Amino acid sequence: MRLLVAAVLFVGGALVGLAAVAVHSWWWGLLLAAVASIGCVLALPARWWVQVPFTLGWWVPFVIAMFSRREGDYAVGRHPLDYGLVVLGPVLELVALVKLVLRSAPRGAR
Repeated sequence: MRLLVAAVLFVGGALVGLAAVAVHSWWWGLLLAAVASIGCVLALPARWWVQVPFTLGWWVPFVIAMFSRREGDYAVGRHPLDYGLVVLGPVLELVALVKLVLRSAPRGAR
């Protein structure tokens, strides 16, 4: 059952990542992508088999978009909003990691 959930979360993360890559070139799109991506990570339960597949799935369309297209240009280039998307990826991973670490910390250590 966990494997099925992880596969669904991987696909869900890929869809959120694809949407983020698609709309990040507008300021409101980058804001929407950040809110949706981080909101999904915060809404998911703090379990390794839940957080990791989602965030790995998010990275798939982002990494594919980093390679040049047939036309010779890039989906993620040198525009300031593109750098915002580049920063969003590690921030997403950091939020997931902090959430997992806080969950695994003993009650008295918080």
